[in-house]
Amino acid sequence: MGDPAGIGPEIVVKALMNPKVRKASNPLVFGSFEVIKRAALSFAKKAKVKKVETFYNLEDLPGIINVLNCTDLDYKKIKPGKFSVASGKMAAESLICATLNAIFKKIDGIVTAPLTKKGLFLAGYNFKGHTDFLAEISYTKKYAMVFVTPKLKLVLVTTHIPLSQVSKKLTKEKIEEKIVLADELLRKVFKIKNPKIGVCALNPHAGEDGLLGEEDKKIVLPAIKKAQTKKIKAFGPYPADSIFSPSVSKNFDCIVAMYHDQGLIPLKTKGIGNAVNLTWGLPFVRTSPDHGTAFDIAGKGIADPKGMINAILLASKLAKEKIGFQDEFIKNQ
Repeated sequence: MGDPAGIGPEIVVKALMNPKVRKASNPLVFGSFEVIKRAALSFAKKAKVKKVETFYNLEDLPGIINVLNCTDLDYKKIKPGKFSVASGKMAAESLICATLNAIFKKIDGIVTAPLTKKGLFLAGYNFKGHTDFLAEISYTKKYAMVFVTPKLKLVLVTTHIPLSQVSKKLTKEKIEEKIVLADELLRKVFKIKNPKIGVCALNPHAGEDGLLGEEDKKIVLPAIKKAQTKKIKAFGPYPADSIFSPSVSKNFDCIVAMYHDQGLIPLKTKGIGNAVNLTWGLPFVRTSPDHGTAFDIAGKGIADPKGMINAILLASKLAKEKIGFQDEFIKNQ
């Protein structure tokens, strides 16, 4: 359900009333029964919220929202638009509950509503968001934050770190790893036989041969060349101010960006909710909307569930095709 003080509960109940969602999946909410019930009373008045104790009494019927109660924290302490220790703990407990069920294949995939890094921190969890949290719980070492749109896919090398740390965190090995993961994703998930991957430069004008920074020449380019030795069609580094233009991006199936905003600003100029966040490399399917908790509009009833709907539909598609599942975790236990 995400952070209960944000728009997560609202977009969850709205999305689960969508006919396309119900046709594609048998959804189960992991979260606080009382929080979801309160959200439904406000934002999905025709819904009937049912607390389930096991997976054997799910009601797969339109209008029924099944909730597995993952937390006993007091829902009355949750105030829309105000993150707190309680809201952070609720979000974390719900996520852990869902993740363990996904790891042991009790469910076919997870769609996560937004949570906040500050909420997790207040609750005692030192993670920068869902992606790192999920990787830690599932013992996943190589993974990628991916954004999927109808026309283009985006992979990030670094994710939620300050801009001042980006160049310090970039290595040839990390960039090559993300290029390899992107190639694997395009082949396995999107069935592209010979995917083409464009790689962003870190610096303006791709560094101007070192004049504007040496990272592109000494780190990014060698990573691309190493990926090419594995028969991956990776190209670049391209200046970030040109690679996302339609005339250039049309030549690629995926773009690998060096840092968060370098990739997401151009992607989101097409509108919030049009992209789906997909974590590739986990031992289970995981997607999410491409937006945050939106505390400024939490509780007002105006949150758009489009991103959540798109995330559920993609997760359902991947789960049905058995894409994203790996048995390594189970074998090693």
